[in-house]
Amino acid sequence: MAASGYVTTILNALDADIRKVIDQAFQYVMREYSLGAATKAENFAWYRVDGVTSTSANTEFSVVHGMSGAPAKFIPFLDLSVINATLPELTVSRAPDARRIYLKSPQTGASFMAYLE
Repeated sequence: MAASGYVTTILNALDADIRKVIDQAFQYVMREYSLGAATKAENFAWYRVDGVTSTSANTEFSVVHGMSGAPAKFIPFLDLSVINATLPELTVSRAPDARRIYLKSPQTGASFMAYLE
């Protein structure tokens, strides 16, 4: 994450009235950045996927991601409102493509949630 002080330094070159308005808008955006709960993150270039590991240990499975191209990053997360939620051990089994990500896990039938970028 970029330091907001750097943006403030850049804004100092502007007229005071313009600087004040732009700084207020920038500070609002920084405070309100959110992943949200939808398939597409609210303010980030992240897309949510939900998946379940294979019923056979260490067997490749895939998850449709819905992005316009192959993702480069996988960011797992836990829903803290779900008691006993856990993150299964996941391994990339092959490079993602424009439609799916490919994983394997020693845990069988384990649910997971992640964001892709």
